Amino acid sequence: MKKVTFTLIAIIMAVLFTEHVHSFVIGFSLAMIAVTIGYFIAYQAILKPQYTMSFLVFAVVSKLIITVVGIIGVFSSNIIHSPITFLIAYVSFSVLMTYLASTYRSLQRETKDNQQQEFLRTGLYKAI
Repeated sequence: MKKVTFTLIAIIMAVLFTEHVHSFVIGFSLAMIAVTIGYFIAYQAILKPQYTMSFLVFAVVSKLIITVVGIIGVFSSNIIHSPITFLIAYVSFSVLMTYLASTYRSLQRETKDNQQQEFLRTGLYKAI
C-alpha cells in the first residue's frame, strides 16, 4: 500500500508541476543525490561499528552541505522559475528516497538472517 501511495503522489506531482518541470527535476535530483550520499556514508557504520557516531555525523553534515551548495548554485544561476515547486519536489522526494533506502536495508537484513537460519538448520554448526 505504501508503494502505491508513493507512486501515486509522485505521478500526481509530476502532472501538477509540468509547467515548472525544470524546478521539479532539479529538486528531485538534488534530493536524490543528497539522500543517497548521506545514507551511503551512514551505512558504512555497519562495517566499522567503532566509528558509528563519526559516520552518522559525517552523513548528516555531508547531506546538509550538498543541499546548501545545490540550492545556492541553483538560485544563483537562475535555473529554476518556481521556488515552491523546487521545495515541494525536494521535500517529497527526500522522504521517498529515505523510505526506499530504509526498506532496501531492511530487506537485505531479512535475507541475511534467513540465510543464516538455513545454514544453522543443516545441523553442522551450532548457534553461539
